Amino acid sequence: MSKQLFQPVKPFYLHQKFAENKACVDIETGSKVITCDGNNPPEGYRSLYGPKGHTGIDIAAYHGQPVYCAQDGTIYMIDTQPKSGLDVRVESTVNGRRFRHIYEHLLGYRPREGDTIKCGDLVGWADNTGYSSGDHLHFQVEEFINGKWVPIDPLSVMEDVFALEFAGLWRQVQDLIARVAEFIAEKTGR
Repeated sequence: MSKQLFQPVKPFYLHQKFAENKACVDIETGSKVITCDGNNPPEGYRSLYGPKGHTGIDIAAYHGQPVYCAQDGTIYMIDTQPKSGLDVRVESTVNGRRFRHIYEHLLGYRPREGDTIKCGDLVGWADNTGYSSGDHLHFQVEEFINGKWVPIDPLSVMEDVFALEFAGLWRQVQDLIARVAEFIAEKTGR
């Protein structure tokens, strides 16, 4: 497969694309988020994302919907910030490329910092924590390029396959390989 990550929720519907700039937050309290043109915000508001726009994708998800890991890796951070709410961050190396995949606005999470996690393992549950106008999953991917972490469009490295389904198929393939190896060993006496 040419792409390195898998879809963390199913069904997979985008609400906001990478680099879009269509959310503003009120300047006075910093808590009211509205849909707007972030490049030309209305009076009393500023872009939520700044001049670079949205650094991830927003995927439709219902309150409490399970969110699954998009690739094998290690949990390098779990935190809560005003903007992202509760988030889980995973670092992976695939075919020599280093990625960080970040799952934001969660209700809760399953793993702990330092845990090894597999593609298709439960990361947490979707919610509306942080700067958010409704339940969804903000999914962000960064790649380590020229010595620094750079946000990239997750769709550019994501297969059109649900992580949980891929994990199940991969486990079946590994089981079949093991059974074939046992059969060959039995027949050849090795």
